[in-house]
Amino acid sequence: MSFWESVDYKNARKVLVIPNITNSSNIEKDSFIDVIHNHIKALEKYGEYYWNVLVPKGSVTKKLNLPNVKQVEIHIPGDMMNQRAFPSSDLIKVLKDIDYDVIYSHLPDWPQVGRYKKSMDTKIVGYSHWWEMKSCNGPDNREGKAKWLWLPIELLGVSQMDTCYLNTQDQKNRVLAEAKEILNEEFAQKLDDILKVWNLGVPQDKIVDSIKESKENIIVFNHRPAAYKGYPKFIELMEEYHTQRQDFTVWIPQLSGKVPFGWIDNTKLAKNEYYKQLQNCKVGVQMRQTNYGWSVSGTDCMMNGTPMIWQESNCYREIDPNGMFFKTKKEFFGYLDKMLDDDIFRKEQDKMSLQRAMELSLNEDKMIQELHKQLSA
Repeated sequence: MSFWESVDYKNARKVLVIPNITNSSNIEKDSFIDVIHNHIKALEKYGEYYWNVLVPKGSVTKKLNLPNVKQVEIHIPGDMMNQRAFPSSDLIKVLKDIDYDVIYSHLPDWPQVGRYKKSMDTKIVGYSHWWEMKSCNGPDNREGKAKWLWLPIELLGVSQMDTCYLNTQDQKNRVLAEAKEILNEEFAQKLDDILKVWNLGVPQDKIVDSIKESKENIIVFNHRPAAYKGYPKFIELMEEYHTQRQDFTVWIPQLSGKVPFGWIDNTKLAKNEYYKQLQNCKVGVQMRQTNYGWSVSGTDCMMNGTPMIWQESNCYREIDPNGMFFKTKKEFFGYLDKMLDDDIFRKEQDKMSLQRAMELSLNEDKMIQELHKQLSA
């Protein structure tokens, strides 16, 4: 009896998943693992699939401990940039030896996927979470940092795909603009046809039913405390805001080590407890990101009835078109004051966040149907 017969998946559509791991030190909290888990579960009602998901050696995750999933351990560098630049020889062996019908690659940075796929006709469906553009992780003159952009390699990887999803129209526009500077107009047009916007949704069953009547004066920054997430500017602004009033706490759950100020809390919680604590926060803050992508941490807040204050950016308008946006420090501090002091205003914003989260959940189902068409064809 063959493997497929023994687990009764011999007629399933077999998908090989190339991962995009950004938190190798804690695979259970990696955003890619959440995304692929949601896709796998959502696709169950549309067709029978079996998934071979590549994971870093020693990093098998409980979240993908599903009957129709096999986690295949290969060497993947823990450093985010090295992961993109140096796929291991393990990948070539996997592409040759594992049984699959279609490839779902979340790393266009590995063009070897197209080079060593099963056959000339093997379809590659892509999803790019990150683009190494001039605005984000561009050339860096510091020792040990990249002196040359990886974008041309990413674009070559995308060009081998039938479809490659990305998170925002703003991001697509910027990718195409930089592609035209590197390659010719004809190639850029090909990319335009391949790249499809997938505004990420939220799982409908995770959206809370109602808003809380009372909350604590907690401002949450639930993103990575990194420069490309706007963290240094956020801290600078909050230091100044703290000179005006001291009746609030800033929760930064992804901040490690000793906190820089007594009014910062970096308590780390399991996912369910993290969601509950978000419901107790009055407002979240999303600074401008240099990659112009989606904000899963932003939608985490929204689906838990906690509105975001967004630094003005076109990509965030795609997430929350009627949200609170600021361009100046005065506008930002004004929104913070209203959210902390005015419960009527705060509850209105809470309701609007939940309504928008519900709209995004409907969009997610639409895109899952589109993904099913791509993977099953």
